[in-house]
Amino acid sequence: MAKVVFRDPLTPYTSIEHTISEYLFSQETEFQQIDFFRTPEFGTVLALGGVVNVTERDEVGYHEMIAHVPMFAHPAPKRVLIIGGGDGGTLREVTRHPGLEEAVLVEIDEVVVEKSKEFLPVTACGFDHPKSRTIIGDGLAYVRDAEAASFDVILVDSTDPVDAGVELFTPAFYRDCHRVLRPNGILVPQSDSVLYYPERVAGIARNLREIFASVDFYTTHVPTYPGGLWTFAFASKGPHPFAHVDALRVQSMVAELDYYNLDLHRAAFALPTRYRRVVEQL
Repeated sequence: MAKVVFRDPLTPYTSIEHTISEYLFSQETEFQQIDFFRTPEFGTVLALGGVVNVTERDEVGYHEMIAHVPMFAHPAPKRVLIIGGGDGGTLREVTRHPGLEEAVLVEIDEVVVEKSKEFLPVTACGFDHPKSRTIIGDGLAYVRDAEAASFDVILVDSTDPVDAGVELFTPAFYRDCHRVLRPNGILVPQSDSVLYYPERVAGIARNLREIFASVDFYTTHVPTYPGGLWTFAFASKGPHPFAHVDALRVQSMVAELDYYNLDLHRAAFALPTRYRRVVEQL
């Protein structure tokens, strides 16, 4: 019997092949191609636009780090906005925080949300949390129209800064985010692969520094993403990324986590020299 594989293009010249044990769902919506399938090594996989987006085996490295680094760095995050993140993993992590009052997730493609509930319940469980609210709509428009100083943390859990996703990485969008954030507010956008796409990461750094006085970068390990090392920007209106993290707050939650911890929070901001030059424009 012939082996069926999904080829994930990391770049035009490099790809990863996933052996498919069962194809679960495939549909092209008005926004993107959506595929769910099972693999022997990484469990259920969600691919968007022909690119692996989530796998059961390594999703925690992404979702715990995009969420908990800013949530613990902020002294009291009450309202959180998630742009994208239709698989629900980032929402799941945000709703773990007991001080949260509301988490609003804005996802443009309803099919991603509904099929993640069906095929990826391990990430989509956050949709059922009583403090969560899901809006199917355009994240750009939502932020543009949002009330000033209405959120403590904004997480941009989007596709990469190509094609339509480019608009979520512009100075105009970051300026809207800055306006919507409260004093001490934090913006964390996923920021691509610094190994394969250093020019994208450098562009994000430049655009954020036009708007925010404090901009840092940190990384996490996601083996199925290009290069295995993924980058997040940390743009703040106040809090330092780790100077004021409450160790007792972290300790009260760390037993229910699989990736994030206090030591890793600090270490994630220690970048190799080559990558530091990229984000510091040296």
